[in-house]
Amino acid sequence: MARFCPNCGTEVDETAVFCPTCGQPIDQEAEAEIPPAPAWPDPPERNDRADDQPGRPAEPTDAEPWTNSDDAQPARADEPTRVEPAPPPAAAPPPTSTAAQPPAESGNRRQPQSVSLPVTWPVTLSAWLIGGGTVVAAVGVVVGLFRGPINPIDLLLVLLLLAIAVTVFFAASVPAIPHLRMATMVVVLIGLGIAIDRIGFGAAGIGELLLFLGTAAAAMGCILLELGRDQPLGGPTR
Repeated sequence: MARFCPNCGTEVDETAVFCPTCGQPIDQEAEAEIPPAPAWPDPPERNDRADDQPGRPAEPTDAEPWTNSDDAQPARADEPTRVEPAPPPAAAPPPTSTAAQPPAESGNRRQPQSVSLPVTWPVTLSAWLIGGGTVVAAVGVVVGLFRGPINPIDLLLVLLLLAIAVTVFFAASVPAIPHLRMATMVVVLIGLGIAIDRIGFGAAGIGELLLFLGTAAAAMGCILLELGRDQPLGGPTR
């Protein structure tokens, strides 16, 4: 008689005391025999009505198998085969081109930066007389330089007259100069004396005439400033 291990079910020898697989001691009295094979299932019962009437076939059941209408009705040879229309292709997005973009609005254009010159426009009558007179006098001296040999006194006078004009029209950029009013009056009176000398005792030309008019106007501005009679360009203030 075959013997089996009660723990793991391994078949062992009849004289074995322990299971060679799991080491479980085998009890002679508690040996498990081979279980009997299961019985063969009984055949299904036949319908009594079918047995009574062997020539009559069995009635079909109520449940009918589901069939597809398309498969149940095959297409005939003379009918055209139905073709499913293909979906239309997706519209391609329009190409984005930066070169074809219109120019930016005129309002977004960068405004040109205005260049601010450090020019100080005079606001008083004496300043206009001194600044404008020295410029005219300097032009007259330059015109006289081209008619004969260059005189060093004329070159020095031109530089002094232009320096006075710079202190008037570029007052914000010029540092404070001590005794500027006195030096301006001295240079203007010297230039006026030179112009009177050349007009009265020499050959007077356009250069001498411009020198006389310019220094005379500048001298009038210096006198008004020293006497305290200077007035703004808008008229006297009350």
